[in-house]
Amino acid sequence: MAHDTEKRTIQSIDRGCELLDHLRRNGPSTISELESESELSAGSIHTHLSTLKDHGFVEQDGSQYQLGAMFIPFGVRVRNRSILYSASKLIVHQLANNTGGCVHLMTEYDNRLLILEEVYGEDAVDKEFHIDKRGRLQRHVHCTAGGKAILANLSEPAVHAILDDHGLPSRTSHTITDREQLLEELETARDRGYALNDQEHMPGIRAVGAPIRHDETGDVLGTVSVSVSAASWTGERFREELPTAVRKAANEIEIRIHSRELNA
Repeated sequence: MAHDTEKRTIQSIDRGCELLDHLRRNGPSTISELESESELSAGSIHTHLSTLKDHGFVEQDGSQYQLGAMFIPFGVRVRNRSILYSASKLIVHQLANNTGGCVHLMTEYDNRLLILEEVYGEDAVDKEFHIDKRGRLQRHVHCTAGGKAILANLSEPAVHAILDDHGLPSRTSHTITDREQLLEELETARDRGYALNDQEHMPGIRAVGAPIRHDETGDVLGTVSVSVSAASWTGERFREELPTAVRKAANEIEIRIHSRELNA
C-alpha cells in the first residue's frame, strides 16, 4: 500500500494532460504528429482525444485536433479568482494609456512567467511578437524586465533553481548570458526597485519592470512591466521617466491588494 507521502497519479489522466500540453505548445496536430511525441499508440491517442472532445476540451477539424472552447470559461474563472489580476485591471490600462507602450501583468509559475493581462497603448510596437507569446509560459526569465524584477526578489536558491532549469540562452547581442553578471544586475534591480531590459529579449524593444509584493510578507506576487520602442524611449526618458511610472503602478497595485485583503 502506498504511503501518504508518495506521489500517486492516474496514468490515463497523465497521458491526456500530455496530449493537451502538446496541442497548447504546437497548435493543431494530427494523430500521427501526436504519436511521434507520445508513448501511446495511435488508437489510444484517438480514444483520449475522443473523450476530451466529448467534454469540449478538444475540437476536431478534419484530421487535425486543437484545444477546445471549454478552456475559455475555465481560464476566465481561474484568472478572475486571482487577487493580483483583479486588483490590477484598471491600473494596467491606465499605465498603457499614459506610456503608450505594451503593459504586461505577470506572475511566476513553475519557474516560468505566466501572463495574466496584456494591454496595448497607442504607441505599442511589434504587437505580433507579444500576441505570439500569450498562449505560452515564458522561459526567458533572465532577459525580460518583468522576469528580472521577479528574480531580483526571490531567494538566492530559488534564483539558481530557475537558472539551472532554463539556462541563460542568448536572445540578442545584448542578452546577459553570464550568471555572475546577471546576479549583480539583479542586486541592482532589487536595490532600486525596478529592472531594465535594454533590447535583451527583442531588438528594438526596451522595457521596465517592477515587482508587486505582498504587504505583510514581502513575498513577490508578480510584476508589472512596460515594453516600448528603443528608438523613442532613450536616455532619461527610459531610465527615469518610465521607471517612475512603472514603480508607481506597482505600488498602487500593492495598495489595492492590501485593501482587498483587509476587507475580505
